[in-house]
Amino acid sequence: MYELLEQINSPDDLKKLSIVQLKVLAEEVREFILGSVSKAGGHLASNLGVVELTLALHYVFDFKNDKLLWDVGHQCYAHKIITGRKQGFNKLRQADGISGFPNPAESLYDQFSVGHAGTSIATAVGMALGEQLKTEDKSQSINRIVALVGDASIVNGVSFEGLNNLGLVKRQLLILLNDNSMAIDVTQGAVAKYFSRVRLSQTYEDLRKTSKNILDHLPVIGKGVDHAVERIKKTIRMALPPSQLFESLNIPYFGPVDGHDVGALVHLLRALVHLDRPAILHVYTKKGKGFSPAEEDRRAFHSTGPFKKNGDTIEPVSTVPERRKRTFTSVFGEHIVTLAQEDDKIVAITSAMCDGTGLGEFRKNFSKRFYDVGIAESAAVDIAAGLSKSGFKPVVCIYSTFLQRCYDQIFQEVALQNLPVIFCVDRSGFVGSDGPTHHGMMDIGFLRMMPNIVLVAPASEIELKLALEFALRENKPVVIRYPKDLVPSKEFDADVIGTCGKPFEAGKSVVVREHKDSVITIVAYGCILIEAVEAAKLLAKEGIEVDVINARFAAPLDESRLIDILRGGSKGIITVEDHRVACGFGSAVLETVAGALTKGISKPIAVLGSSKSFIKHNSRDAQLMQSGVNADNIAKTAKQMLNKSRSRKGSKS
Repeated sequence: MYELLEQINSPDDLKKLSIVQLKVLAEEVREFILGSVSKAGGHLASNLGVVELTLALHYVFDFKNDKLLWDVGHQCYAHKIITGRKQGFNKLRQADGISGFPNPAESLYDQFSVGHAGTSIATAVGMALGEQLKTEDKSQSINRIVALVGDASIVNGVSFEGLNNLGLVKRQLLILLNDNSMAIDVTQGAVAKYFSRVRLSQTYEDLRKTSKNILDHLPVIGKGVDHAVERIKKTIRMALPPSQLFESLNIPYFGPVDGHDVGALVHLLRALVHLDRPAILHVYTKKGKGFSPAEEDRRAFHSTGPFKKNGDTIEPVSTVPERRKRTFTSVFGEHIVTLAQEDDKIVAITSAMCDGTGLGEFRKNFSKRFYDVGIAESAAVDIAAGLSKSGFKPVVCIYSTFLQRCYDQIFQEVALQNLPVIFCVDRSGFVGSDGPTHHGMMDIGFLRMMPNIVLVAPASEIELKLALEFALRENKPVVIRYPKDLVPSKEFDADVIGTCGKPFEAGKSVVVREHKDSVITIVAYGCILIEAVEAAKLLAKEGIEVDVINARFAAPLDESRLIDILRGGSKGIITVEDHRVACGFGSAVLETVAGALTKGISKPIAVLGSSKSFIKHNSRDAQLMQSGVNADNIAKTAKQMLNKSRSRKGSKS
């Protein structure tokens, strides 16, 4: 089926091909990616767009020795395919398959495990400085370094900090700006608009001429680069030269050029490989290239689940019944629109994640109150602080893993000022196939230590709505965390609606299940409540009754209820959370009750959560099971605790 791709097991095989064969191979790789993602799901549009650029890079450079640094790791599929990993694509992002991101544990061709944007230029500067220190002799062969910046991560603050430090580098370092006018969503901000205006001013002929002029004027060996750049500028008439942006930082700039002309790219890279200083090559690519649905709706096909392909039409594949397709994200998106209709002070802010965070309808209905700041999470928080100071009610919607980038801004501009900013933290806990770069396992830990911040975790659809309403009433910062998961079924809601349907009160938990013969109390924080309730049912079948508490809050905790549990008849407490054990909800419980335990109250407390390790890509259910926060392990822990209690009682008698 794939005549050329079958022969490619390493970049060495790639180098045996002609330029004409490279063009054929590009289409085969594109078809292979499309077929793999249609079966397993994954990042599609960005990977289809970067095929020719990836092939050209591996054709010219030797990345066994040279270093390729990916900025947005999700566009690495073609790179993985030609570096010996195409067999792993039959289980892409699954337990026994390959990761959807660069992973040094998989291959020597990967330098960093990366899933966050904006990092490649600064890490490339560091690697270049390291090479500089190792080899002062410029006549000695050097390991060349390439940083591939894509999906609008150039607008990230760390990217500009890296550019600002390029002056430290006195050797080769090539920055490839893969410009597809898109991040996950349409690129936002002044820099992005600047590039878009440049893009719109170019024709294919302009790009072809640019490539030719670079080749005509660039020295074969990297001397006289500054003169070459000036000559190129004089021969290419552009109304909006992007070179102005980079040359103001004294960085040689070449382009823009066509990122799908593999032949021209090979020739350009062969010329640029000899430069003895940092430079930027600006490449235009088309996100979703070669697959009409992805070209037409690049946002929807940024990341997709499995689908059936029939020509240029697709049909999503799902094993989830229609009635169960409601997610925490979609519930949030619906309810924030309802609340905003009643309160014109509500504004929403996100960082290139409008659809991912459920804000699509909000943007349609309240475009003047919606702000997408691009891949600039720290700026999103500070903008929210300014809006709050101006009397508005900002709702900041950022995935948990990306919220980690905002630690200082949350502390300095929000918590310290005690401003009523609401953080809706999607993708908290395990996220399944995206793996360790995207798990949201640290938000409770780094947020609960900050004064003034209230931490809330709803367990169901009704609770998420109530949590939002509570947050808007509070005159202080509130964080609402929820997973990338379906909301519990209506049957579960019916079980707990009597308690979980009550309005939130700051620091107050609710009793979900209570029995007069209860021997242990399970205290669950957030969506994991469903596992705690199921564990209680499993134990009841064995004649063991337990109470179940829905904590609702990690800060402030319901201290009085926890102390009452320790003083009462319960033989112990089990805390359960979808978070690291270290610094998480259970840790907060231990800190809170420590005083009571030292005063002679002796009750065991078991803390269930993820261990201090990075959990690989898998299904979310499998990850919960691996971490021991599923119903079976909660029940097992309860029985072990009960058996130990009975043993101690027996030894005393």
